[in-house]
Amino acid sequence: MANNNSKRTSSTRKKAVNCLLFTAILTVSVFNIYYFHYTDNISQHGNHHNPLGLNKEEIITPKSETKAASNKDLDKNKPVNKSDNVEEQRQHSVADLSCTKYGGPSDEVASQEMAFWSDIPSDAKYYSPFHHGQKGVDNDKYLTFEPDHGGWNNIRMAMETALVMAHAMGRTLVLPPEQRMYLLGKDHFSFNDFFHLDSIALEHDGFDLMTMEDFLKKEGVTGKLTDTKTGNVMKPPNNKVDWSDDNKQLFEYLRTIGHVPKGWNPNKCIAAIPSSTSATDIKELRQTFDDIVHEKDGRKLPTYEDFEGNPTPVDAPLKERMREMLAERKNVCIYDAVMQQSKVVHFSVDKSQDARMLTHFYAFLFFQDWKQDLWTKRFVRDHVRYVDEIVCAAARIVEAVRERARKKDASNVDGLFDSFHVRRGDFQYKKTRLSAEELYSRSKNELKEGGTLFIATDERDKKFFQPLADKYDVCFLDDFQDKITGISSNYYGMLDQLVASKGRVFYGTWWSTLSGYINRMRGYYNAKHKLDGYEDGTMESYYFIPDDKKDQMTKYHAVKLPLYMREFPTSWLNIDKGIEEIAQISD
Repeated sequence: MANNNSKRTSSTRKKAVNCLLFTAILTVSVFNIYYFHYTDNISQHGNHHNPLGLNKEEIITPKSETKAASNKDLDKNKPVNKSDNVEEQRQHSVADLSCTKYGGPSDEVASQEMAFWSDIPSDAKYYSPFHHGQKGVDNDKYLTFEPDHGGWNNIRMAMETALVMAHAMGRTLVLPPEQRMYLLGKDHFSFNDFFHLDSIALEHDGFDLMTMEDFLKKEGVTGKLTDTKTGNVMKPPNNKVDWSDDNKQLFEYLRTIGHVPKGWNPNKCIAAIPSSTSATDIKELRQTFDDIVHEKDGRKLPTYEDFEGNPTPVDAPLKERMREMLAERKNVCIYDAVMQQSKVVHFSVDKSQDARMLTHFYAFLFFQDWKQDLWTKRFVRDHVRYVDEIVCAAARIVEAVRERARKKDASNVDGLFDSFHVRRGDFQYKKTRLSAEELYSRSKNELKEGGTLFIATDERDKKFFQPLADKYDVCFLDDFQDKITGISSNYYGMLDQLVASKGRVFYGTWWSTLSGYINRMRGYYNAKHKLDGYEDGTMESYYFIPDDKKDQMTKYHAVKLPLYMREFPTSWLNIDKGIEEIAQISD
């Protein structure tokens, strides 16, 4: 009996061991199958939520958020995506200006001097009505665009517009490949070289970003894109996904597989974004537009002069806001059902089709919901700003200019200085090519005689400005090379913008988008710090020429064609209204 029991026990043990071995082998097999499919999925689809491969250790956490995301919470070997739950990704790094690792000045000094943006955590939770609204879930609708062919600030304007449209339409923004940019030397650049686009995607639940290469891997070579006319599957030419060398064929391909909106010309129509997917909202937008242009309420078509010094309240009824926005444009382009259902919406740059996004985003896009309109303007203000390396370098120069001004005039304890932007070079508007004597005579009444004057310019021969140097303590970016050692010369135009934006009085070049952006940054800063003129969006900025444009920035003016010639106060005036309402929507 004992032997029989022993045999039974031995047999039972063998069965148990075999069972354990089988379970272990099965577990390993299942894991291998899962891992194969996971890695294959990543290789095909790309990392959608972390398109630029940013690690958590590369995110600068604001001092105010260190408790929410301490170092022990950050696995430096793990890629970041929106589904990672580090206190719901409360690292609003774009709002934090960190200059220590770039050679100063102190973060406190730099932020006080340069920061025109704000950190509004509740804004980061807002989704467009057209977004699926599911955190951590891939968005399979896309917006692609072709960069503008002009200079840097024209390219920036088109990029801002594409970025805003992507969010408004609830689509993933696909970044164009790196490219050479006019007036930025021979190197290839991506937008992430100048802006914190990766951090924006990490911080905002409703903003999705993808590189062109990942987009083509995920949707193109896998046969998920089709010719919009024939319905036939269209793969990228030669199944190529890296187009950083030449993008002509790429853009032709995108025009074939994407819905290219017809008539979306910023000079001819306003782009209206409904407040929901409902057909009723589309109908209301169209009806409101028709009522205005056909004067159905007895009022004549609005003119530019109607709003001079008389801004429409930002939360006014739909019709009143649209009246001011029209700028005598005769059409409305609506994000309608056809566009909403398209997998890819593509915006081209095509002279033959009159297609070019040479516009300010806020002068083209009109939102049915005033809260979304103001959210969008805050989104650009608070996130689409130059990277820390550029802003910190500018802060060092501003600090040096202020010190120079104090030494020049001991009573000038704040180091105030005035600033010019004088565009010469290859600028197409020859009327702006004034002599230095004319520049002086046209601006002397607003400037302080003998004061420090910073001149941002593309004029290489600085002797040209000698008549001004005879009257003022003139300085240029060239005078502060010791403050920007190691900075790429491709950043110099941006440094000029940032430094010139700090002038007590600023004189700019009409028609120049560089001068325009200086004024927008001045508007943002004035509003944030409640400086003179903030209540009506005005500032101490002027233009040398034309004569009737000199005082444009000292009085409120509505959007007017041509849109690019200047910036308009609607982009910064009272845009912090509605934050609480957006927070309630986002909860």
